[in-house]
Amino acid sequence: MSAAKGKGQEPGEGQEPGEGQEPGEGRKGRRIGRRLAEWVSLAVSAALILALVVFLVYEGLTSSKGSVVPEVRALPERAEQHGEAWVLPVRVKNAGRQMLGDLGVELRYTPPGAREPERVEATIDYLGKRSEQELYFYVPGDPRGMSVEARALHYQVK
Repeated sequence: MSAAKGKGQEPGEGQEPGEGQEPGEGRKGRRIGRRLAEWVSLAVSAALILALVVFLVYEGLTSSKGSVVPEVRALPERAEQHGEAWVLPVRVKNAGRQMLGDLGVELRYTPPGAREPERVEATIDYLGKRSEQELYFYVPGDPRGMSVEARALHYQVK
C-alpha cells in the first residue's frame, strides 16, 4: 500500500476510506447535512399545517348561515341608446358562499306618462359563489327619466 502513496498526491488520494482523515470526519458532514434537511422539511411541513388550520378556522368563522339573497341593482346611469331602444344594464351579485342556479331577475320600469309599470324578466342559469354578472334589458325610452326597479324572483342553491 505504501507504493500507492507517491509524491504530489493530495492527502487522502489513493488511500483507503478513512486513512489520513480523522475518524468519522466524512460522516459528520453528511450527518450535519441530513440534520439540516430534516429541520428544513419539519419547518416547511409545520408551516403548511399551520396555514391549513388558519384557513379552515377563518372559513368556519366567516361562513354565512342560512340563505343569502342575491343583490340585484339596475344601473340607469350606464344606459346606452341603440337605435330607438335603450339598453339598461342590471348587476346581479351573489355574496354568498354557494352557487346559485336558475336565478330569475325582474325589471320593472314606468315610462313617462304611463300609470302602470312594465315588467320584463330574465334568467341566469349559473351564478358562482362570491361573483357577479350583468344582464342587459331593452327598454323603449331613456331609463334615466323613468322609475326603475330590479329584483330577484327565484333561485336554487346548488
